[in-house]
Amino acid sequence: MNAASASHARTRRAAHPGRVAFVTLLALALLAASFVAGRFFQAPDTATVAEAAEPLTVWASVERRAVDAGISFTGVTTEGELQDVTVDVDGHAVVLRRAVKPGQVVRPGDTAGEVSGVVYVFLGAPLALYRDLTEGDRSEDVASLQRALTQAGHDVPVDGVLGASTADALRTLFSDADAPLPAERPVTVGWRQFVPIPPEGAGVVDSAAYGATLDEENPLVRLRTAPPTVEFIADVTQVEDLKAGDTARIDSSAGQIEGTISAIGQFQAGTEGARSGHPVTVAFASDDPAAPPVGQSVTVSTAPADSTAETLAVPQTAVRADVTGSYVVVRDSRQDSEAGASSAPSAAVSEPTPAERRVPITVIRTGGGWASVTGDLEAGDQVKVS
Repeated sequence: MNAASASHARTRRAAHPGRVAFVTLLALALLAASFVAGRFFQAPDTATVAEAAEPLTVWASVERRAVDAGISFTGVTTEGELQDVTVDVDGHAVVLRRAVKPGQVVRPGDTAGEVSGVVYVFLGAPLALYRDLTEGDRSEDVASLQRALTQAGHDVPVDGVLGASTADALRTLFSDADAPLPAERPVTVGWRQFVPIPPEGAGVVDSAAYGATLDEENPLVRLRTAPPTVEFIADVTQVEDLKAGDTARIDSSAGQIEGTISAIGQFQAGTEGARSGHPVTVAFASDDPAAPPVGQSVTVSTAPADSTAETLAVPQTAVRADVTGSYVVVRDSRQDSEAGASSAPSAAVSEPTPAERRVPITVIRTGGGWASVTGDLEAGDQVKVS
């Protein structure tokens, strides 16, 4: 650098004394800040880092509680299948004897009633009758009558011949009904005098009063040949847990009763806002005091009846399994306290890990995030969740 250039540089520095002072002060401030940071901020020690890296263990208490494993549905009760008992007589059909009353259950062999001098008797279906029968007749219709008499408790051969034993059974049947046969010797009986009903019986919904005149709209007896039901829709996932014959609980304003799943239909696409799924039918006893009336909205639960009882329960996430079966990990409080007493206190040593033991269990059912279990557990025991 020549003398002229050096002189020019000194002249520029002298022309900006403030810039030089600013740079000097900034350097001093940075040195002071680094000193303060070193005094107040320290790197964590290795023990703290190790503790932070350890997974958090979560424990939960064993409880006594009800675990409801069922699925609830809302449905509407419907009337069971009805059968009207009508009679075909010459002239007016007038009730001379009212033999049954609403609420009664009738079975094969019971008297249906007397209309215009003719007594009618219930027999088990199917009845393949088409003509009046006389002692000595032979045919399949006779065999059909013999099978029905057998269901009603009469000891007769099913040979298709209206012989002496079948004739005696008919005399006894109508004698019990306090009614004479059209002809005693030989026995003759009108085929319309037999009313077919399910072999297991039927419930009486209504019956005509004494002196009433019958027609198609006013039958002698109205029977319920199938129990009332509740119908609801289950989606494709829910229906996997349902099967015909399963017990279901029905809750209504009238109380709680048990029903049976009687049918599960094929998938149906919902229309006009209706829900898509499988129609499910639950039948229940109409004579139960807690039976809901027809048309009422009810709640149906598939949970077993004992699901309302309290049992030992653990969080479902606490249940573990391996090739030997299901188990839970229990915090052993006795061993835990012994371990704590034997540990020498030290600032550099963390608290002792809780003693644990494996307890085999049997899972009864699950629901609501809980598992109902049996095993060597007591309420209050601590089980490892995670």
